[in-house]
Amino acid sequence: MLVEVCVASLASITNAELAGANRIELCSALEVGGLTPSAGLIKEAVALNSLPIHCLIRPRQGHFYFSQDEIKIIEYNIQFAADAGCSGVVVGAHNSDFKLDYSLLKKWKALAGEMYCTFHRAFDVLVEPEQALEQLIDLGFDCVLSSGQFERAEEGFENLRKWNTHYGQYITIMPGSGINIDNCLLFKQANFKALHLSGSKECTPMVLPEGVNHSLSFLNQPLKESDAGVLKKFVQKVKTS
Repeated sequence: MLVEVCVASLASITNAELAGANRIELCSALEVGGLTPSAGLIKEAVALNSLPIHCLIRPRQGHFYFSQDEIKIIEYNIQFAADAGCSGVVVGAHNSDFKLDYSLLKKWKALAGEMYCTFHRAFDVLVEPEQALEQLIDLGFDCVLSSGQFERAEEGFENLRKWNTHYGQYITIMPGSGINIDNCLLFKQANFKALHLSGSKECTPMVLPEGVNHSLSFLNQPLKESDAGVLKKFVQKVKTS
């Protein structure tokens, strides 16, 4: 089974590699579901020359119906990821009716060239998911990241299993959201080929010296990193059980 780890730092990439994970979804702002990482982070992640880097392309939080200005930014970032040496991109978009934006995705797939293409959790808000899967297969997408149209993949398990049974030979259905060591075998036993998780732990907060305003909100925002110990136990469980 392939294990993809979503990360927002170089340290998390290193931890994922040490744990035996297979690839990275590189993001920023995981607390809002992930946004496009900075150019510097993309370049340094690729320069580690460790795990394949699949770059999330999402310019803002919220829905996935994008303005023309946002589309320009997305297309620039797809090209940047390709030029930087990323192995894949993670994209998604819908129309105002919450159906797949086929023509726009066709353009993005062409722009991605030989990079591996994952359709992200925009899939979970689509009103006709099975039609969308057929369209994504037709477009040549490699993978769909989904929680089965529920908040957590375990809640959406029946939808995920149905899609994997009907379409899994043509496109990888990769469960994500709430995947952990306690529920991973549920998905392995259902013959999914890949799982997506962060495996993160909250970092020890800095000790703030006297004279610093401790009440400032941004100083109290938690920092998380993918934890090598958590991930190692997860990888061992899904690959050996």
